[in-house]
Amino acid sequence: MAITTAARAASCGGSSSRATGPGLFNRSCDRRLISPGANSPDCEAQIREADRLRDSRQYAAAAEAYAAALAIAPLRTEIRVQYGNMLKDSGRIVEAEAAYRHALSEKPDDADLHLQLGHALKLQGKRNDAIASYRRAATLRPDNVEALKELFFAGSFDDQQQLFDRRLAAGAVEAMMALCEEIARLQQNLRRLAEKLPDIQAQTAVPLAGYDRFRRLYDVPPARAPLRPCRFVVILPTRGAALATVYAQLAAMRAQTIADWQLCVIGDDAEIRRIAERSAVSDPRIAWTDTAAGEDLAAAERRIALSLEADWLAFLAEGALLHPRALEWFAAVVTRGAASAYVTDAEAIASDGEMTRRSAPLLRQVVDFDTLLEANPFGETVAVEHAAYRAIADNLVTASIASARASLLLHLAEYSRVGHIPLPLVASDAASAAATSPAAHEAAVRAYIAAAGGRRPVLAQAPANPGAPLRIRWQPRDPAANLLVIIPTRDNGIDLSRFTESLRRHAERPEALRLLIVDNGSRDPTTLRILAALSEQPWAQVLRIDEPFNWARLNNRAAAATDAPLLVFANDDMTMLSDDWDAVLRGLLDRPEIGAVAARLLYPDDTIQSGGILFGWPGAPIHDGLYASRDEPGPARRFQVTRATAAADGAFLATRRSVFLQYGPFDEFGLPVNYSDIDYGLKLRSAGLKVLWTPSITAYHHEGKSRGLDHLDPEKHARQRAEQAVLRARWGRVLDTDPSLNPLWHQATLPYRLLSMPSEARLWRHIRLCASANPWLPDNEGADNESSA
Repeated sequence: MAITTAARAASCGGSSSRATGPGLFNRSCDRRLISPGANSPDCEAQIREADRLRDSRQYAAAAEAYAAALAIAPLRTEIRVQYGNMLKDSGRIVEAEAAYRHALSEKPDDADLHLQLGHALKLQGKRNDAIASYRRAATLRPDNVEALKELFFAGSFDDQQQLFDRRLAAGAVEAMMALCEEIARLQQNLRRLAEKLPDIQAQTAVPLAGYDRFRRLYDVPPARAPLRPCRFVVILPTRGAALATVYAQLAAMRAQTIADWQLCVIGDDAEIRRIAERSAVSDPRIAWTDTAAGEDLAAAERRIALSLEADWLAFLAEGALLHPRALEWFAAVVTRGAASAYVTDAEAIASDGEMTRRSAPLLRQVVDFDTLLEANPFGETVAVEHAAYRAIADNLVTASIASARASLLLHLAEYSRVGHIPLPLVASDAASAAATSPAAHEAAVRAYIAAAGGRRPVLAQAPANPGAPLRIRWQPRDPAANLLVIIPTRDNGIDLSRFTESLRRHAERPEALRLLIVDNGSRDPTTLRILAALSEQPWAQVLRIDEPFNWARLNNRAAAATDAPLLVFANDDMTMLSDDWDAVLRGLLDRPEIGAVAARLLYPDDTIQSGGILFGWPGAPIHDGLYASRDEPGPARRFQVTRATAAADGAFLATRRSVFLQYGPFDEFGLPVNYSDIDYGLKLRSAGLKVLWTPSITAYHHEGKSRGLDHLDPEKHARQRAEQAVLRARWGRVLDTDPSLNPLWHQATLPYRLLSMPSEARLWRHIRLCASANPWLPDNEGADNESSA
């Protein structure tokens, strides 16, 4: 069920007193309901204070103020309703229901009270009871539009028909049909314009360099009300912190839009202690705790966190400032999602007098275990369920805050779900935002590997360059397993020869490497000589298939002709650049949860041709990172680290033969050339297998050199469009969703260039996916489903 915009307005304290129907909030004129003192100065003062708190969105405090007014005037129903509204908006839904029922015992025929009770029941998931309340509201007041809308979106056929009949009788249906006809005509005109003009949406987006302007236009929006009470304890480490930063952090906590929190300030600095204790005098939610003598700050943090009573813990990065809506969003998300922890986006802030500038946005994505082994681009502010933290706390590295956070995320990502909230809920100064601690991350990873032992056979090697990610090598059970590279070719002998030579030259075990070249009807004399020479090598075989080009069929026939346990499907117009690429593949493919592995492909000018496959872009799946510099890290370092991807590019796609036999073959009928690799990746994801992209295997790719570019040939272009239609018919909205794509990135031009504020539905869709048991399971739900409360 959806809470409509108007219904949301009616349920919040600031507007509910103005949005309800006649009579309810004029009860103060009914002397039969006024108790002694009901109109006294003390009562009116309490109401004014409650209204002020309500209008400033301090809902928990407003609830207490209305409760104080009720103590003076217990028979003033309008105060009780406002009290219920504030309870609901502060997440105390069960108490709100009780307040509404109490008010209804006094005024059982008040339609608006039944509407508010319906909202409270709906937020608790009591759908049938909520529908009954909405029906009672609509019966008592037939023009109650909000009740009718709720019933309509609840999906009740009878109620939908009733609303339709009423609108028909009022002439609204004919007007709507005429409007729909006009919209259809406008849509046709817009389609014509779209063919002649640049992407209209792109004109409303903001370039990344204009982030400060973007944030002035779009602040963090209000979150949905939490589905149940949830108590947060925020843990603030302060050793070595600047005093001005501590003051700012305390002010940020006092500015939170929800009131049910505690702040635990940890450190050993006497001045910071005085600041914290002074604040605690006026706000008992704040407490100071000393570190023990010689105790590391992260160790003290763990010790204290284990002793706390809370539903969730929010561990702050050193120097981090929470957005005023941070805990509001955490509460909304954790009471809806199934994740055990959440990370958020972040930004840098700088103040110049009264002006605050925001920059350096860290727009993150779905949390990935393989990425965390190499780097931690997910930050050091983590909200974690207290029970989940207790389960792994003894295994955490506590040499520093940075190592503690990397250790926490690694253990959580392996056993639990770590979600992502795509909003800048955390800020810090520019220096802190840019600071990284590779040594702290490396310490966390090495400790994790040592504790995992044979369960995670991994070697961690020092980064190739300062600041680069760790080099992770998975150790296969059979380091000499036969690996077969399947290479279709036609009249491209020079490139083929260069590629085969580079594969063997850079292999750790060339003696365990086999090549199966599929000659698709070559006629060029040079190519024929090269093929003849290759066929004489003990490590190469040439399979001749002289028929019209069909990428899927050629690779299927080659895979059927071998019993090699490991397969690589590769184009002929490439040059391998990475040493020991075969060992990297053996290690990754030895993991049972991995279905396929893709490589980083570069153009000869050292820009990225494929950094994985990206879904969620208009038209069709695209190459991630297209045209970015090979040295560019990308958002959340996505071009530098191993991570899950939507699918593997067929130009270099590695998989186990057993997996290919189970989930293949490629679709040589519906997707003969362009999208069989995408289709295969989606089949793997549907089975719960992970598709990995890794920069540890890098090759040059002269894209389309052997068979040309499809968009330049009318027949090829038509075939590509036909294959797109097949893929869309098969997978639908799955192609529109990618948990590694932050929804703040605008879907126009190349990725990661423009920013736009996404719809609420798109925000929540991303949050739900990232918090699911497997964010990469194909998800075909419509975006409209994300609007439910």
